[in-house]
Formats: sequence, structure tokens, C-alpha cells
Amino acid sequence: MKIPKVTGKLREVTAEYARDPSMIVERSYRAISQSDGTYNNLSSSTKSDVMESIRLSAALWFNSMLTGQSPSDEDMEIFRNLGRRRVHQGVDLASLLRAYRVGSKELWNAYLELASKHQGVQNELLFTVSPYLLDHFDEMAQSIAIAYMEEQHGQSRWKDALRYELCNLIFSPPGDIDEFNRVSEAIGIDPTIARVALAFDTNAIDTMPSRMEAELDRVQLVVTRMAKISGSDLVRVMYRGRLIFWMPCIRGDSLLASDRRMGELAARLVETVPEFKQVGVGMMGLGPSGWSGSVDEAVKALEVGERDESGNRVYRYSDIALNEGARRSDNVLRYLESLIERLSHEPDLLRTLECYLDQFQKRKQTADILGIHPNTLNYRLERIQEVTGGTIQDPAWLAKLHVAIRLRKGSL
Repeated sequence: MKIPKVTGKLREVTAEYARDPSMIVERSYRAISQSDGTYNNLSSSTKSDVMESIRLSAALWFNSMLTGQSPSDEDMEIFRNLGRRRVHQGVDLASLLRAYRVGSKELWNAYLELASKHQGVQNELLFTVSPYLLDHFDEMAQSIAIAYMEEQHGQSRWKDALRYELCNLIFSPPGDIDEFNRVSEAIGIDPTIARVALAFDTNAIDTMPSRMEAELDRVQLVVTRMAKISGSDLVRVMYRGRLIFWMPCIRGDSLLASDRRMGELAARLVETVPEFKQVGVGMMGLGPSGWSGSVDEAVKALEVGERDESGNRVYRYSDIALNEGARRSDNVLRYLESLIERLSHEPDLLRTLECYLDQFQKRKQTADILGIHPNTLNYRLERIQEVTGGTIQDPAWLAKLHVAIRLRKGSL
């Protein structure tokens, strides 16, 4: 479409605006801020950049009206860079386009105010300028939107590459702490905040392989909303067939408080997200080795839980920490096995001890479940003390027997 070249009073005023667009810029920014709260919460430097972008957009319009020519390729590249910068400034595409639309409307309103005072200006705006107006601003909006989406896609690919690098650092001992910190900060993650790994056993996601990442992105969005954290603060990876999420802890939180809170979150997630069957919850970890250790704990808890017939769907490593700690020391493991081995020659004693521990040392309940007389139970407990060389009134001794029983059950 041919670009109109304004004349008379309209040309005179347009030239004035081109020399000093401050009035147009200020009223446009004011209208943009009123229409979208995003622009009220920007940093001072970003606000200045937005003001400058309004100035440039207006200048391109004025120049076209004065010369009858489209913006040059160089000017359009500067204009497209505005869209690219908004990606990194945290302005979403909808807000960007809304701002452009509102700013364009304010520029047009300024012309209409002039036209209300000059009949000649009215006719030129209506019959000469307005047919070109929509084409101009529609073309400019498309140009800035395409630049925004290209930059957003490029940033996403860049962040995906960095996340892949981060996972390699986590699972490749010994962890390079300096490199881990550098990559974390580049992604926008605070490396000084501890994290807990959640390992999910998932139902098959019914989608094409090419759509898998998009589906995982959708699931991740649900997780971030339920955890009330930003999407950029959550890191995921597929590891040993499990979907892993590293959840940020609250700075200064104790390991106990974190474990309880993550267990509660995990329970809500498996109840809410159809793709989640069961979940293992690791313990708090900091740095590459801490993140890796938490994943190993979460996966181990899930593997142990899958052999459980209780119907639970959430398995915390803290519930098996003593058992796993014992497994890692051959001497401790042999000692605990020897306790149970001495009782295994008398099956009634072993069954009685297991029931007694399961019932929290309540004798009446234990006798009822075993279907024996209380005196028989007392005799068996005394016999257990004789065989093991300890006393069941000693909490420390009971703890040893409890761990030994659980290790035996886990090995069967």
C-alpha cells in the first residue's frame, strides 16, 4: 500500500512531534502503565528502555508520514531488538503487544485532538492517513512479535543446554563446585539454596516422542504451581527411568522441617497429577554432591517402597535412613544380622519380637494379635532377652532389634 505523505497543518504538527516527541512518549507510557500492571513493577533501567522504545516507535511513524517511505532495514532491526530485549527483561509477549497497541492508540488520539480543532486535518486523517494506519501498526506489531518469539526460543534452547550441562556436573563425581555455581547462576538458579530430590514413578504419557518434552513441561508447570515456586527455579531430569524434580528448600530450614514439608508436597502431587504413580523423597542436599546424593536417596526410597504392600504412594528416605546406613557398613550389618540369626532358630520368638515392635511395645495388643496368653508373651520376651543378651527396657537395644528386623524383612 502506498504510504501517504502528510501536508499542511498536519505536516507542521507531525514535524513538531518528530523534533520533540516527549508529550507523545509520556502520555503513551502513562496509558500503558494503567492498562497493564507489568509496567509498574519494572526496574528503573527497564522503564527507561520502554520509554525509549515508545520514542523510537513514534519516530518511525512520524518519519513515514513526513517522507512517504517505509522504515529502513536498519531502523527495523533496531525496532526488532526492542522485542528481543523484553524477553530478558521478564515482559511476556501479551504485555509487549498490549503496550504497543495502547501506545499506538495514544499517538492516534493526539492526532484526533488536533483534528478536532482543524477541519482540514480531519479530512486528511480520515481519507489519507487512516487507511494506512492499521497496515503500518499491524506490520510493526508482527515484526516485533516474531523477534520476541525467536529470541524466546533461542533462550529456551540455551537454557536447555545449560540444564543438560548442570545435570552432567551433578552426576559426574567429583562435583566441580565452581562450575556448578557458574552454570546454576547462568540459568537463574541460586546455587547456595539446598534442594530435595523427588523421584516419580510415572504412568506412561500417551503422546508422540516428539511431544514428550512439551508434555513434561506441562507436568512441570503443575508442580511449580502446587509448590508455589517459579518455573525457572525448578530443575528436572529423567534418571534411571524416573522423573526427577529438584525442589528448592527454604533458606535456613532444618533438615527435619524440610523433610516433613517435602513429604506433604509429594503426597499432594501424587494425589493430584494423574501421571504420578508413586514418589520417593530424598533428603536435603547442597551443591553437586548434595543434589546427586538426594537423587540416589529418592530413587532408593522409591525402590524400597515398590516392594511395600501397604498401599502407600509416598516413600521418604528418612524412613529407611537407619537401615541404609547399616547396610553401608559391613561390620554393622554383620552385627545386626547376628542378633536375628540367634532368634531365627526359634521362629516363635522372631515372630513375637516383630509383632511387639510393630505394636510399639504394647503387650496386650501384641498378645491379642498373636493369639497367646499374656503370660506366654512375657515368657517369650524374657527368652528374647536371654538369647540376644540385651534388655527390651533399653530403648537403644530395642532400636538395634528394630533395624535388624527391618533389614531381615527387606532381604526376604
